[in-house]
This record gives sequence, C-alpha cells and structure tokens, in this order.
Amino acid sequence: MAAAPVAGFNAATENLKPGTPRASVPTHWSATPKLEAYLGQHASTAGRRVITLYVNSSLHSIRILAYRLGDYGGAGQRLVWKSNPVKVSPQPRFTVQHGTRMVTCPWKVTTSIDTSEWPEGFYYLILTAGGGHDHLIPLVVESASMKGKSVLVFNDCTMQAYNKWGRYSLYTGPKNSRARRSYKVSFDRPYENHQEFEHSNAPLIRAAEAIADSRLNLAYTTEARITGHPALVSGATAVIFSGHSEYWSPALRRTIETARNRGTNVIFCGANNVYWRTRTEPSKMGPDRILVCYRKATLDPVRRAHPDAATTRWRDGPRASPESSFTGALYGDLRVKGTFTVSDPHFFAFEGIGAPLGATFPGLTGGETDRVYTRRKGQAFVYPPDLHVFAHSPAAGKHDAHGWADSTFYTTASGSGVLNMASVDWLKGMFDPKVPLNSRRFAMSVTQNIVIEASLGPLGRRFSSDGHRISSRQPTASAAGRQTARTF
Repeated sequence: MAAAPVAGFNAATENLKPGTPRASVPTHWSATPKLEAYLGQHASTAGRRVITLYVNSSLHSIRILAYRLGDYGGAGQRLVWKSNPVKVSPQPRFTVQHGTRMVTCPWKVTTSIDTSEWPEGFYYLILTAGGGHDHLIPLVVESASMKGKSVLVFNDCTMQAYNKWGRYSLYTGPKNSRARRSYKVSFDRPYENHQEFEHSNAPLIRAAEAIADSRLNLAYTTEARITGHPALVSGATAVIFSGHSEYWSPALRRTIETARNRGTNVIFCGANNVYWRTRTEPSKMGPDRILVCYRKATLDPVRRAHPDAATTRWRDGPRASPESSFTGALYGDLRVKGTFTVSDPHFFAFEGIGAPLGATFPGLTGGETDRVYTRRKGQAFVYPPDLHVFAHSPAAGKHDAHGWADSTFYTTASGSGVLNMASVDWLKGMFDPKVPLNSRRFAMSVTQNIVIEASLGPLGRRFSSDGHRISSRQPTASAAGRQTARTF
C-alpha cells in the first residue's frame, strides 16, 4: 500500500485524514531472536529518504507497517504504508567490544524502504508476523526545512543510553550489574525499551498536532541528527524536547544554546535534561552511531588531551557547566511522587485555563524531577538571570521525602524564552488513564498553550521575564541587556 506523494507538508492538513484506531495497532512488542531489527540511519532525511532495515528472525516472512503519530481526530496514529511479504532469516550473533562492553550487531541488510512519499513526522515502524510476533522501531521522517518552524525532537540518544538490548546499556551489564555496564552503546542494534518512546515522545506529538493550524508550523528531527548537523535548527522558531532528554554532547548543547542566543525558544517538556555530557563516534554504518559516556572523568581516556570532551555529569569537572545555567533547574530526584502546584497563576501557560494560586493537579509531577536549589552539599549552582518559578510542587522521591519540583522560565537578550516543566511524568500523565481526568485536561491545555506561544516567535518579545504578557504600550524587548548569571 503506497502513500500519495507529499508536497508542501502541513501538519493540520495531514491530521484531517482518517486515523487508525489504537485497537488495530499491534501492541505486544518484543525484541527476541524470533523477530528484532534496527535501522541503518538515525532518520529518513531529505537527502536520504530510502532507509535500510536489518532484521534478525527465526520466522520465514514478515510484513512491515508504518504508522505516523499524530492526533487524527483522537485516534492517535495513521497507517501510512504496508509492505508486501518480506523474507527474513537469522543473523550472526552480536559482538561485545573488549574494554567498553559495547554491543554491536554485524548484520546484513534485509530490505530497504523508500519513504519519499511519506509525510514528515514521527512513526512506529512495526514488523509483524501475526500471532503476537511484533517488533517496533521508532522512525523519524525528518523535515526538509526547519527554518521558521517549531521543531519536535526525538530523544534517540537518551533512548539508546537506556537500551539494554544484548544485556548491556550505559547503566547495567549482565544480571543488572552496574560494575559491568557499557561505556559505549551503539545504534547498530535493536531497541528493547519501546515504552520510552511511547511515554516520552508520543504524547508531545499528539498534543502538538491536535492544535496544528495556520499558527503552528511543525518540523521533526532527533537528538543525534542535531548533534551531527547543527545547521538543521538554524532559524527555527522553537526547539521542543520531549519528556526525557538526558544525554547531551557538547556539540548538541552548543547548537541549542547558539539557537537560543539568536532568538529560538527552547522548551523542555520533561526533566533530567542535559545531565550527562557525552560524545558521539562513527561506526561502520556512518557518523554519530556510537554514544560514549564513561560517567567518571578518571575512566575516560580523552580526559587529559581533551578535558572538554570528558564524559561526566555536566555539573562536574574537569569543565563543569551545570545544566541549571541552561535549563533553569537542576536534576533533583527520582522515583518521585508529587502534585503539580501552581505558584504563579498569571504565567502565560495558564492563560484561559483558570488555574488559581495553589491549584493542585495529581499525577503530573513524578518519575524524575528538577528543582531550584539554593545550595546543596556546599555547592553553589548557577542559574539564568531573572529566573522565574511558575510551579513549585511538593514531591517525595528516593533521596528526599520532603522534596519539591520547580517548573521554570527565563528570557534572554535575543528575546528567546527557555521553559522547563521539571517532571518526566508531565507528558506521560496527559494520556495515562490512572491520572485524574482534571489533571490530564489541565496538562494538555498547558502544553498546547506553551507550544502555540513558542511557535509565534521569541517569547521575550511578548512576555516579561516572569512570563506575564506585556501590554501593547510596554516595551517588547524585556530581556535586552541581561548578561549576568544568577548564582544561588
């Protein structure tokens, strides 16, 4: 089944098409030698719309289904393409690199897929043989241009860090041993952590595309793609990160901070962002296919020759640059349960919603959270000037039974705004039936307000540093001249 040719993609027009009911989409996803696969590139790009697929399977034949994520009248996805039967076979066993414990799959190409007629966006590429044998691969059909658009970013580097296919991730090795974790992880292997895509990315896409109209021009890419191609987001109106964007190379951070300094709004829809400093290396399949993170400078072989590239937390030496100086808050806790609490009802994201001072919304602050510390264990942290906290939410986690989460906002001299929701569960909660309906509706409205306003141009030209709307008789460059960082 082929899609109609796509010319001048528009998300609003795309979402007028009939969607595919969720009940029709395979949901029993697995990654076993019965059926598993990976892509040979980070995305389908304007320069390379034909993607290569590497499949390992003990089955004889499968079909491939491509579902584009969106609103589609509430359905949530649309079946764009379906393959003819594809022959599959077993592939060689994966290899584990000595020293770094990096897992790589030296497989042969199974098939190629031409995506040139598919609309831009985020996809579930589902391999199926029926009978519950289904495997999912996240795919981005990248926008040909992102200038003047709001860019939604797939957190593929962060997903790969957590991916423990082959028994190794940047967290653990066999038998969940932290001592045997990988120092490098490769994109040349299947994903095992499908739910990370569902929880951290899909809610943002569906919420944004539900309001797609003449005000909202969307574009799509990935963390790894921006890392290797900084010009991608040049001139973007906003860059919007999903619920969990934790692993950042200096190249990625430099690119996004440069865009911010030129007027691009930056939105973090989750928490625990820009936490680990990483770097990428090429594999035999292409550039930026290996993610490196030793976590400790003493373990990283480049620490002496290139201290800026040592893979530690961003807040640690040898070249400390805490995430708070960029995102507005510091990663605070995990395994959190809290209640989102409004501390500034006049903040622009709450306009038209009716969220009074102290209003609470259970189920939206949780998982991992960020906060503004005045001081912690003798450390002073640097924050942007005129940082504003618009939600101060009580939160109990693994490290602090009486903690909190801080949703923050600031503007810059370029007029851009940077907003951090400070909760990994913020997006997930929008579609979680266990979360109270009032909280889900609130989170959806707030998220859509943020996406719309960020898409209209530099936030600092319409809102003051505390996120309050500037009247037409007031100056519009509220952030001009702010240069000095704020230290707590």
